[in-house]
Amino acid sequence: MKEAPTNRGREQGEKRVRLVALDVDGVLTDGSLYYTEAGETLKRFNVKDGHGVRLLIEAGVNVAVVSARSSGPLERRLSELGIEHVRLNCREKLAGLAEIIAELGVDLDQVCFVGDDLLDVPVLQAVGFGVAVADAHPRAKAVAKLVTRAAGGQGAVREVADYILSRRQALEAFGVIVPARYASTRLPGKPLRKLCGKPLVLHVLERAQRSAAAFVVVATDDERVAIAVRAAGGEAVMTSPEHASGTDRLAEVARQRGLSNDDIVVNVQGDEPLLDPALIDRVAAALSACPAAGIATLATPFSDSKGLSDPNQVKVAVNAADMALYFSRAPIPWVRDGFDTGRTRPPAPGNDLFLRHIGVYAYRAGVLARLAAETPVPVEQAEELEQLRALWLGIGVHVTRVAEPHSRGVDTEEDLRAVEAILGGNG
Repeated sequence: MKEAPTNRGREQGEKRVRLVALDVDGVLTDGSLYYTEAGETLKRFNVKDGHGVRLLIEAGVNVAVVSARSSGPLERRLSELGIEHVRLNCREKLAGLAEIIAELGVDLDQVCFVGDDLLDVPVLQAVGFGVAVADAHPRAKAVAKLVTRAAGGQGAVREVADYILSRRQALEAFGVIVPARYASTRLPGKPLRKLCGKPLVLHVLERAQRSAAAFVVVATDDERVAIAVRAAGGEAVMTSPEHASGTDRLAEVARQRGLSNDDIVVNVQGDEPLLDPALIDRVAAALSACPAAGIATLATPFSDSKGLSDPNQVKVAVNAADMALYFSRAPIPWVRDGFDTGRTRPPAPGNDLFLRHIGVYAYRAGVLARLAAETPVPVEQAEELEQLRALWLGIGVHVTRVAEPHSRGVDTEEDLRAVEAILGGNG
């Protein structure tokens, strides 16, 4: 499979695809139409493509068909292949696909769509991983993330299946641990506070479960939280109420599960009900790809000058290899003659010089154990930033820049109301 002329898509190809949606004419078949004397349309299907569909389904990847045409032979073939999610006679393919992903609870960026014609261009642009077959319309190839070597109906679908399954296997397995402490100074009983009729911790759990994680565990110190999680079908483990931080709680769970030192664990805070699951995958993949790091995290450019002086918005400075140099509540880097008392304005934010830290972390399990074994260090105590312990100990922290603004967490009653309004507005 070769990259499209736009030279995009390598990163998306690495992500775990949860739904592969196929066009029919020119993709699942070669586009030729044959008519019997009775007027019935026949189509030629490739055996390799059928095998590719079965491999995807057996691997737990949903397969769907969205086509502008319909025929008896087509419907029989889709039934033989076990494709349950079908939209035929569908001129608005994006609308048909939207119905399918709503049924499956899949995000659009977790969809691979394979198309070939101008009608497919809007869908190829909208999904996370758009693929055009080798003989597709030039416009479809231009917007696709990847282009197959095989033509439609001649093994292209099998090629896509092999590619997705190989990338899925290559993505190092990781787990998610959600620390959920019941006691909270500003919002007592926070994990069980209701958002749209459902406990906060369950919203976070569902977000984490939509990532590519091999397992998702809620680590709590309160049996009431564990009961709520288990009642919803999730996994919860009880951890010591004496832990001073979420990192200590993660380390205990990693030890309980017998994780090896190189196993990767992502810490998803129990008060982040709006967290994009794609960020979980991204931080895990970043750590997997950086052997020099023991931790990976995220940052985004500041959008306004006000945030630079806000001590509640943590800043991070990085080196040329995207490794963290320092985290601080103060503006860093400090610009001489730029952050004075009014003579000059600070440089405009919005570039990579000023990065706001996003508190999503991926750890190697061995690093978790080491951090938990250490007492707080002076610079950590001064800034009240636990991640500085890692830098103090010489543990490399990789920082991935993301364009997405960080979602709003829940720390106060005001946050609870604001997030509930967002969730309610999104249905």
